[in-house]
Amino acid sequence: MTHRHHHRLDARFGRRSFLQGLGASAFLLPFAGAGWADQEEPRPAQRYVGLYCNGAWDVLLGPDPRDPAKSYTGIDLGTNALASAHREPIPVMMAGEEVLWGPTMASLVPHADVLTLFRGVNMNTVAHAAGRAYVNTFLPPSGVVPKGDSMGTRMAAAGDYDDLILPNVSVGMPTFNQSFPADVTGVRLSLATEMRDLLQPLSDAPLSDETLAALRAAQDEVEGCVHDQYGTRPVDELRIARDRMRQLLSDGYTSAFDLAADSELITRYGITNPNAATAPSVVAATVWRLLETGLSRTVTAQLQAGFDTHGPEWATLQPARQVAAFDALAALLTDLRQDDPQLQDTTVVVFSEFARTPKINGRGGRDHHFASSVLVFGGGLRRGVCGATLEETLGLVAIDPITGRPDPAGKVLLPEDIGATIAAAAGLPTTPFRVEPLDAWIA
Repeated sequence: MTHRHHHRLDARFGRRSFLQGLGASAFLLPFAGAGWADQEEPRPAQRYVGLYCNGAWDVLLGPDPRDPAKSYTGIDLGTNALASAHREPIPVMMAGEEVLWGPTMASLVPHADVLTLFRGVNMNTVAHAAGRAYVNTFLPPSGVVPKGDSMGTRMAAAGDYDDLILPNVSVGMPTFNQSFPADVTGVRLSLATEMRDLLQPLSDAPLSDETLAALRAAQDEVEGCVHDQYGTRPVDELRIARDRMRQLLSDGYTSAFDLAADSELITRYGITNPNAATAPSVVAATVWRLLETGLSRTVTAQLQAGFDTHGPEWATLQPARQVAAFDALAALLTDLRQDDPQLQDTTVVVFSEFARTPKINGRGGRDHHFASSVLVFGGGLRRGVCGATLEETLGLVAIDPITGRPDPAGKVLLPEDIGATIAAAAGLPTTPFRVEPLDAWIA
C-alpha cells in the first residue's frame, strides 16, 4: 500500500519559540518544565502514540477474556446478553504461545506479533479522575491531581526533535510538563478536528495583500503576556511563533487534515463522517496525519469514550465501542508499520483508567474494578503476555517479573512498572517512577 506523504515544513524558526508563542494563545496548556538535568545520551528518533479509552473498559470483552465453555466462581460472563459476534474469544499466537483475546480485538490479530500485553495491572483506584491522572503520567496521582510529566511529554524528549514543529500533541487529554524543556510541552487540542480548523482560513474570500499586511502588522504590535522567565524577550517569542504559524498555513498542511478530501484514507480508517471529531476513526486518522506529515512524533489522544456502562447498555455499547476503537487502532498500526514493520522505532500504548467488575450488578451492567490491562505495540519491548489475573475472579495476582507468569513470591503489576519499562526502552531516565523497569521485558 502506498500512502500520500506530505512534505515537512522548513525548520527556519526556533521550535521552542514557536511552542511558547503558541502557548500564549489557547492551544498550549501552561505546564512548562524547568529543565532536564539527568538526560542520557540521545537515541534515534522515536514515535510515540498514547491512546486512551475513557470510562473504564471491560477487559473480559477485550484484553483479558475467559472461555465461555467454562464456568467461574467469581465471574459472570453475561454471554446470553451479548450479540453472537461478541460471545466467543479468539485464540491468538503471541510469542509462540496461544493466548485468548476478547472478540472485540479481532481486527488487531494481524498485529499480535508486535504486541506486549500487560494483564492484571493494579490501578489502585476506581475513581475516574484519579485513574485518568494515573494513566496520563504512569505515576501515582495525589488524589485526582497528576504528579509529574505526561508520558507523551516524557517520550517527546526521547531523541532529537529539532526538526519538528509540534514535538508533542495531545488531543482530548490534558498534558503536563514539570521536568523537561519547554520545547516538548504538549500542544493541546480539545478535538481531533481542531487541527483542521486551525489551518483553515477565516474566510473563503481571499484577502488583499494590503489587508493581510495590515493584519500582520497589527499582530506584530501585540506583545502578549508571555513572562520573562521563558528566557528571551516575549516580543521575540511571539514574533517567531507568528512566523511559524504563517508558514504552516502556507505550506500545504491544510489538505493533510481535510479528511473528507482523501477517499483512500476514509476507506482505510472506515470513516463515515469526517466531522465526527470524537469518532475513533477520525481520531486515529488525525494521529496518523500528525505523524505522517512530520509535524509531530509524539501524539496522545482520547481514542474512544463512553465505556462507563453500569446498566443494561453494557451488553451493546461496551462491545460496540471497543470494536470501533480497536478497528481504528488496527488501521493506524497498519499505517505505522509501512515504514517501521516491527515498530522498532515506534511505541503505541493503549489504556483505560481501570476495568469493569467480573460480576454483573443488579442493573444488568458492570461497575468499576482495579485489575486492568495495558497494550503496548512495539517500543522495543519483548512480545507476549506479561501479567495475569486470577482465573476464577479476575482478581489481582502477583507475578514473576521475568517470566510474566503468576508467582506468589513476585509482585503485582502497577502502571509505574510499565511506565518505567517504556521509558527505559526509549533510553529515558526511570528514576521518577521509583520502581525498577521490567528489564526482562525490554528486547
